[in-house]
Amino acid sequence: MEVATVNYIKVRSLDTQKIGTLDGCEQELDRDELVVVEDEDRGEDVVRVIGSTKEVPKNGLRFNFLRKLTPRDKRVLDRNENESQRAFSACREKIKEYGLEMHLLKAYIPLSSTKVFFYYTADKRVDFRQLVKDLAKVLKKRIEMRQVGVRDAVQMMGWVGLCGEVPCCVRYLESFDSISLKDIEEQNLPLSPSKFTGPCGRLVCCLSFERNNYLIKRILPEPNTRICLDGKEAEVLHIDPMRNTITLAFEDRKRELNLEEILPKGYEVAVKRCESCNECCARHTHLEGVDESVNFS
Repeated sequence: MEVATVNYIKVRSLDTQKIGTLDGCEQELDRDELVVVEDEDRGEDVVRVIGSTKEVPKNGLRFNFLRKLTPRDKRVLDRNENESQRAFSACREKIKEYGLEMHLLKAYIPLSSTKVFFYYTADKRVDFRQLVKDLAKVLKKRIEMRQVGVRDAVQMMGWVGLCGEVPCCVRYLESFDSISLKDIEEQNLPLSPSKFTGPCGRLVCCLSFERNNYLIKRILPEPNTRICLDGKEAEVLHIDPMRNTITLAFEDRKRELNLEEILPKGYEVAVKRCESCNECCARHTHLEGVDESVNFS
């Protein structure tokens, strides 16, 4: 029986640059086309079409399609953009006046024109009650202050990454994976976090792209441990999944072996289990039911 393939239409919000999925659209849409959607918080708003894909959405951000952008919608959109710039300037002046410890990123007025959204970053909780009252009087609209994280801020505003290119979060990432020093260690990189810190001040997201290539290390003994191979004891010096090699120190010499020479039969099952698991269990727990021809000690 042939299974029907589902195509998802990916769109990007104009304010946060978050990628979501467009629902309820039966029309042909072009890449970069602007369409009007219904949003729970904003009412009518505009998003930009990225394209269609068979890949299942990675987050829960969804937009209900209403219509393609009309000339009238375009006029309202342009007017709101101009008003947003005025709102941004007014808010920035008030923040300075009250000495609030917050960094204003953007002001945004959706197509519905009922609210003004202010996005900002802050190291701690900010009391902006008086700020909101003053802005409401000046702008004659409802005010919503939205605090975002530093990674979201880079995605929203854009920047240049360590590689000299636009960061992946700006280009295509739908959600952020948790990155830790363990990713640096597992990928045999120098433990110098500053070398792998992105413009957001956090470890670069691209470290997560390589994780699956290093999963095999989770079923192998850690460096500096000892194993028994062919009746001889050896110390594990280095594991290089990219070269598919392991370096062992025997009593008389060092040897670099292909990983297949040391891995137990059926190890692929264990690696597959690791790939589907978001958290790393204790080493070797995935080896249940695998023929262990090598003794790890």
